[in-house]
Amino acid sequence: MPFDVADDVLLRELGKHNPWWESGRGAIDLPDRPKSDFYHLVAPDRGASQFEDQQLLGLVGRRGVGKTTLLKQFIAHRIEQGAAPERFCYVPFGADPLYQLQSDEGLRQAIRYYRSRVLGRVSDPTPHFVFLDDVHLVEHPSKPAIEGWGAPVMDMLTDAHECHVVVTANAGVQIDRELDRVDCPADAYDTQPILPEKFRDYLYTLYPPLEGDGTRVSPTPIRSGEGSLPDALAAGDPDRLATTLRTQYERVADVERRIQSQIVHYLAMGGVIGYALDGPVESARELDAKAYTRLRDDVRDALYQDVPGFESVQTIADLERLCALAARNRGAEPVRYQRLVDLFDVDRRTLTGSYLPALEELYLLSGVTEYDNSRPRSVRLYLRDTGLVTALTDGEPDSVLDDFDREAALARVAGFDHTMRFSYGVDAAQGVDSEPDVRFWRGRNGDVDFVFEADGTPVPVGLMYRASDEETAAAVREFCDTYDTPFGLVLRGDTVRSDRPISVEDGVIHLPYWFYLLLC
Repeated sequence: MPFDVADDVLLRELGKHNPWWESGRGAIDLPDRPKSDFYHLVAPDRGASQFEDQQLLGLVGRRGVGKTTLLKQFIAHRIEQGAAPERFCYVPFGADPLYQLQSDEGLRQAIRYYRSRVLGRVSDPTPHFVFLDDVHLVEHPSKPAIEGWGAPVMDMLTDAHECHVVVTANAGVQIDRELDRVDCPADAYDTQPILPEKFRDYLYTLYPPLEGDGTRVSPTPIRSGEGSLPDALAAGDPDRLATTLRTQYERVADVERRIQSQIVHYLAMGGVIGYALDGPVESARELDAKAYTRLRDDVRDALYQDVPGFESVQTIADLERLCALAARNRGAEPVRYQRLVDLFDVDRRTLTGSYLPALEELYLLSGVTEYDNSRPRSVRLYLRDTGLVTALTDGEPDSVLDDFDREAALARVAGFDHTMRFSYGVDAAQGVDSEPDVRFWRGRNGDVDFVFEADGTPVPVGLMYRASDEETAAAVREFCDTYDTPFGLVLRGDTVRSDRPISVEDGVIHLPYWFYLLLC
């Protein structure tokens, strides 16, 4: 083997990673149902695509959430629409460690070959797309003398205005840092987070007919327009929103029990494990401990491989320990900052300025403080995936399926994650481009699990997953009285008896927990 074997290994293997150049759409193996992010990234029903809104787009998210699948779903979709397969070039930096050596020159060689030998075969090569997968593997923050991927990308965009480049990484900071290094203006690119699959996506993958015209629950009427959450808040009338909720509920009323039966399985698996398998998993009992071990190992690898580039975190093992603490606590009680200071032997500034932001950048964990408290003394720790909670504790799905206390605890974790998504969806529909911000609140009558704002109005959301949690509604009402907000929401679990699935009682809208997850 020649000593300079790394010089053109990417160039020589480029065709292997782009089989559609020769075989078309049939060479792309994909899941039966597109990943949920496909619909707003590609927007097949609206004839628009975020892949083409700007020349440079970054997809960021933890390992296993489906970033690579999204790229190939877009390629397959466009080829099916009639685009020439040669207009799509895919470069996976994680496929071979040799691709990461002299990555700038290897990428330049590959792009020159692609444009001259492949794209040159097409009579109309515009627009064309270059996908660079796992670019965080070729950035070298500790080796500033080594070029990464930023310079070749800037050259590509300068040379061809009809070229669109999409890169993927585990965290947005990895993209920002490299583009800042090559003086790319911040407004010249955009990044889109890719999160684990929601409950609705798991359900629709399992039961495709539920996504049909007559049975699909749509969150759109809840987000904007007459009868939406913002409209009802502005009018101070909870019945407006309740009417919209009932209309959506009627779509699935006949299959309510089937949907309810899958909640516990989703809670046990989370949004990564089930999607990574070959087909939909109806029962978490089909999984063995290896699936959870693999998930835990992937997270550990992400911490040790990605966090060093964040520079501000010195003891990476502490981040793994913080995740383990969150897995045991499951957001049940706020943890005092002083307790965390004592446990990790760091000051509070390190916790709030380094540890928690690093985990949030990787979409692993969120630290949540009390609403309307400028000097919080405690924080709730929420992992963003319930499967990871199980992976970091006992790693057995039966521990969830056979233990209602564990199920209820995971329902709170999934409720937080889905409320973050719900808040983001409402803001986006109103044209507000900001990160979701969900807090908790402690009143005399009990805790309000989640609080977010819609157009400046706080919305309290209480979780009554167990029949004994009657104080939840009282806490939500107390919040509404304290902050003069028109109404709040209470999410009822299956064990809470009710004659009406959607009801308004003393300024509080009650709705089933499973139905709320479908709206997020």
